[in-house]
Amino acid sequence: MSPWSRRDLPRSSALAGSATGLLGQDGLFAQPGSNGLTAATKAGHEWFADSPFNLLVDYYPEVPFRPYGSGATPENVLPVLRELQLGCIVIYAKGHSGTTTFPSSLRTEHPMLGRDVPAAFRDYTRQTGTRLFLYYSGMLDGAAGERHPDWRQLHRDGSPMRHFPGFESFIAWGICPLSGYFDEWVAVHLREMLTRYDPDGIWVDGDWSGPCYCARCEERFRKDSGHQGSMPAYNVLTPAGEAWMRTWAQITHEWRTRFSRFIKSLKPDCMYSAGNVSPRREFLAPFDWRSGDWFSPGNHRLHMSVTARRYATTGLPYDAYTCDTQFVHGWQQMRSRSKPLDRMLQEGATLLANGATWGYWTFPMPHGALVPSKMRVAATAAKFARSRRDVCLHTRFVPVTAVVNTDCGATIASDLSPALMGAGKALLALHRSPVFMDEAGAEGGLPYELIVLPEMPCVPPELGRRLQNYVEDGGRLLTCGDTIRSPEMQSLLGVRLVKAGEVNDGHVLLRTGAPAGVFADWDRLERQEAEELYPLYLSWDHANPQINKITNNWPIHGMVDEEKPEPAGFPAATVRRLGKGQVIHVATNAFSHYWTFGTPELLAWFRELLETAVADPLMRTDAPSFIELSLREKDGNLLIHVINGNPGRDISLVGTNDLWVTDIPAVGPYEFQVRCAAAPRAVRQEPGGGRLEHRFKDGRLTVILPRVEIHTCIVVEARQPPMP
Repeated sequence: MSPWSRRDLPRSSALAGSATGLLGQDGLFAQPGSNGLTAATKAGHEWFADSPFNLLVDYYPEVPFRPYGSGATPENVLPVLRELQLGCIVIYAKGHSGTTTFPSSLRTEHPMLGRDVPAAFRDYTRQTGTRLFLYYSGMLDGAAGERHPDWRQLHRDGSPMRHFPGFESFIAWGICPLSGYFDEWVAVHLREMLTRYDPDGIWVDGDWSGPCYCARCEERFRKDSGHQGSMPAYNVLTPAGEAWMRTWAQITHEWRTRFSRFIKSLKPDCMYSAGNVSPRREFLAPFDWRSGDWFSPGNHRLHMSVTARRYATTGLPYDAYTCDTQFVHGWQQMRSRSKPLDRMLQEGATLLANGATWGYWTFPMPHGALVPSKMRVAATAAKFARSRRDVCLHTRFVPVTAVVNTDCGATIASDLSPALMGAGKALLALHRSPVFMDEAGAEGGLPYELIVLPEMPCVPPELGRRLQNYVEDGGRLLTCGDTIRSPEMQSLLGVRLVKAGEVNDGHVLLRTGAPAGVFADWDRLERQEAEELYPLYLSWDHANPQINKITNNWPIHGMVDEEKPEPAGFPAATVRRLGKGQVIHVATNAFSHYWTFGTPELLAWFRELLETAVADPLMRTDAPSFIELSLREKDGNLLIHVINGNPGRDISLVGTNDLWVTDIPAVGPYEFQVRCAAAPRAVRQEPGGGRLEHRFKDGRLTVILPRVEIHTCIVVEARQPPMP
């Protein structure tokens, strides 16, 4: 058994200490190269998972009034490829406008095409030993939609689905996957791309468009569901809405399967992935790797972390792209400018430490030349990534905390809901190193200290049964808010939902006596087998009929009387002890509230709840909340990745659009305590290999980390090598 195992795990779900890693004896998650993969796919997995650093050149072909590609010369490109030592480079073949960067029989090429760009980069990549990936816009295509209006996706009101309406230089129509688009358009492009340029991979963007309400999709939905009424709204929690979500997920899955199979029919070893879509396990078959692209400040660094931790549970290699430009979609009065090196390293470290390949995303000059100043940053970033290869690549997550998403949609957006992101934000701030999965990932043994089900109103009965077995075997379950809507969960939690949202502003009193309030709906629960863990208290003015005359943000408003708090008459949180474990429920959507507002008092309450749930966690530290920990395992050794998530200064938007992170100050020292079955053989810091001060006593290892700049990794070497 691994020295990092939970001591109280039942035998049925104990952590394995063998080379299968810390994922459980029954193979909880498939790993790259597992049975059922073709030899070509296995080979693709191997090289992709062995490359810490790749490059995406985001060179839109959407601007028709200036030459395209003439600046991407050998003199400009070849030195960069040689210095960066990339696994692959991704360049555009077709953009969202439908414009291609190569001559096509469909006459879709850029009107001022300076050179056949894929042909040029195929030559450059062969000279430098770099693999070539081509970017292709899937379900977005302005040219196809203009020539074939009947292919356009339709909104529920029947209007055509146009994306990026604020850009006057091009049109991007969402295209229906059940139309003739694939046979008459996409297949033509793919055949031209694969037979001419022999790419090593195709990366598809824009497959997140939809859902489509055209007659084709409506007919498919009615056939699948038997629905007779009007078409339901998408992503609403009604039986018809959920059925429509499942049908649309299946339609898009079939589209991606068709896309992948066509590529493989032309070139079996050409890899395929679509960005930011289909993370659920039942829709993973078409993909050779999982991928996403992330820009800030439109997205938080935590989005990148949560996405990587989500991909980590799919059993496929995974990457994400982080942009070296301050990408400001929502601030059209601003100019995009380059990010400083510190910020790029911070975002890249977030991915590498969570087992992902880092894609460096850059914008070239208007004529396609790579920008020298940006490529100097990229060169330093590539060295940063290569220096961490041994502790970042081919690692496995340690199953400490799992967050389960039961949303039946097939887009990464459902994994980035406020509920899921709030859970991630809180668990990362409290150093619980979570991973994220859908309910299919909860099959087999569950070797986690804690499972979190945040505000999931639809919990499949089978998942409820698995979670009950998990708790009875000694597991700890934390649920929240809307999860109580499922009858199976009420039975497991030992409570009955009496009235949803009876109180719209409630408070708890922490062990310190300090209050923690959530200005959101609180459910009235009736305890059955559960006990009250925290009583709910009402706000001072809750019964005052004049209270609506005061704005919500008035300082003396929404407060609790700390001296004589008024009970609501039902619990804020309950606990049920079941078998060897326990389940805790919070009676409001607290995680969504925390993601939106991030109040420190709520984080303090989460800390108390987690301490109640898991009194002796695998890891403790005195590091502040902005330090992110990623617990990984390799060759039987525990890897404690430490990421300095400090933004460097206050980036609150106070009457300005100042969103820049300038530099990341070094921090430390910090102490880390790890529960161990035996004293380790050695403890060192990587990169560099320096030995770290540590001591072992009574089954707990204490390590002192003197300093953290952007990222470091504490390597705890097991005394015994893993069993064969």
